Order: sequence, then structure tokens, then C-alpha cells
Amino acid sequence: MKQLQKMRETELEYKNFFLATGFSTAENALGMDELVDKMTSFSVKYAHLFPGVFSDALIEDEYFQEQQDISVVQHYRYIPAVYHEHDFFELACVLSGSVTNYIGNHKFELTQGDVFILPPHLRHAVCTYQDDTVMVNILIRASTFEQHFLKILPDNELLFDFFMKTLYGNSETPYLLFKTGNDPLLTSYILQLIHEYRRNKRYKNTLLSSLLSIFFVTLLRNHEKDVVIPTVKPSVMNENMIFILQYMQKHYATITLSHLAEFFNYSERQIQRIITTATGLSFSENIKKMRMNHAAELLRK
Repeated sequence: MKQLQKMRETELEYKNFFLATGFSTAENALGMDELVDKMTSFSVKYAHLFPGVFSDALIEDEYFQEQQDISVVQHYRYIPAVYHEHDFFELACVLSGSVTNYIGNHKFELTQGDVFILPPHLRHAVCTYQDDTVMVNILIRASTFEQHFLKILPDNELLFDFFMKTLYGNSETPYLLFKTGNDPLLTSYILQLIHEYRRNKRYKNTLLSSLLSIFFVTLLRNHEKDVVIPTVKPSVMNENMIFILQYMQKHYATITLSHLAEFFNYSERQIQRIITTATGLSFSENIKKMRMNHAAELLRK
């Protein structure tokens, strides 16, 4: 961790660029054209800091080594917040300090312990202008993410549908944010991932995939209830939401809407709205789906 906290030479150059161009007073992220304009108005000595500056669409082949599905890199401090998108999943893991994110018209801060999952093709920007911030980005091919993250959830098909709707729905801000606090176990897995990625050892991809699976299992086991879902309206988003979905999954064979509402101290109308907003289906539609899936599984076996 101490090695990650040390400012790198390139970061010091970004910091000089940051101070020289007035980013210290900027409140919003830039488009790529705006960044190019700023670059051309200053000394060419900064040009080497932005080798891919003329493209804001990042593709897998540029960020993954051959035969590898996972990249693990430390985010550069003081690099300008420039809007971009990519065709792979990104996990932004904040180990210390804070990071500013821009998605659409939304601006928000990530703090220590936050694990931020962004799906492909989401236009966003990120920056930190603090020496003490450490953020590790885990980049994952789309097919690999679905294999390692979503395969954990089929035992809870309702939660699976919920996450799928969040990441692949039509919301302007499709992401998942886990507020894990200072979880030493998750931190240790992140440090192992970045350490293994920097080494050129046999079975590197296999070990990275195994570590990522363990990381996801630990994340869901310890912090399933700590997830922030932007697609759920603030008026119905509450700390009971994940527990409601889990309770429905566990008792779908016998549960009724009235019992669910009474158990969580809501009116039937309130809890119906929470469920529909979270899953896209009504209470009865969810229950019917789970019962039909269970019947199909019994027939298969």
C-alpha cells in the first residue's frame, strides 16, 4: 500500500499541468475537444501526457494484454476529468482519499472503501486532485465480468434480475456502488490483484480470474446490503430494499403481499412500488416467475 501512495513521476507532471491550466478551479469534466483546446494553448511539453487524447471511445484491445481478460491499474492522480466510454467493465476501488465522478448531469464523490462498478458504453469522467488518494481500476472484458460476477447470483434469481436491470437497463446512470467502508479483506484482494498483474508469471490470467471471483464473492457476502442503486428513485430507495428482495426469494413459495408489507412495516402500495421500481416487475409477477423457474428445475432433475 505504501508503494501505491507514493506519487509517480508521471503524476507529478500531471500535477504541474493541472496547476498550469487552471484545473484547480474547474467544477465540471471536459469533453475531449475541450481538453485538446487546453493542450494547444500551453507548452508542447505536456503533449506526451495524453497519447490517446484524440479518442474518447476506449476499446478492449488497447487495454488488455493478449490472452488476458483482466487489467489492473492504478488511476493517475491529477489527470483531468475527461468524458469517455469503453466497451469493457470497470471496477473503481478507492483505497484512500476521495475521487470525483461525473455521469451525465450527476456529480458525486467516492470515498475510501467504495467499489464502483461501471458497465460498458457509459459516458463518464473521473478525477482526483489529491496527493493522498489511491484508486485501483480493475478492467474486465464484458464476457469475463458476466462469468465471474453474475454467475454468483443464480441462487438468488431475484437479486440477479435486479442487478441485471441496473447494469443493462435504460437508465441514464446504470452503475452499482458498494459502500464497503474500510474492509481489510477486500483491500487485501485488491492489492493481490495489482501485485499479480504487474508480474509476468505463468498462469497469470488464471490466478487473476480466481482472485477476482473471490473478491466478488466477498463483496456480495459482506456488503450486499451496502449497495447504492442509482436506478431506484430516492423516494423509494432505502436500506431495506435488498432485504426485501432476499426475503421474497427465500419465502416465494408461501409469501403474500400483505405479509411482506406487514413484516417490513410498509403499506401494500408502498412495498409494491419498491419492488416494481427495483425489478421492473410487480410482486405477483416476481413470485410467479420464481415459482415457474423452480418447477422447471424440478422437471430437469
